Amino acid sequence: MAELNLASLGTLVILIGFALLFAGFFIQNKGKAKVEGGGIIFIGPFPIGGATSERAFHILLAVSMIFFLFFILLNYLNR
Repeated sequence: MAELNLASLGTLVILIGFALLFAGFFIQNKGKAKVEGGGIIFIGPFPIGGATSERAFHILLAVSMIFFLFFILLNYLNR
């Protein structure tokens, strides 16, 4: 039962991400736009990644650590 709930949650997060990308496409400024991006991969407890700017990297690191703590909490609650 827990797998179904996590699968539903994952699907919902993906759909929200697509909706935000779609909305951002139409809301964007037609003038100067600065695009930043990057990615972080966890190999065990160690984050490895890169980004186009230091600000984007810090945001990605903070969000990934929040997800990491969330998954630890889920693991603790499912025991």
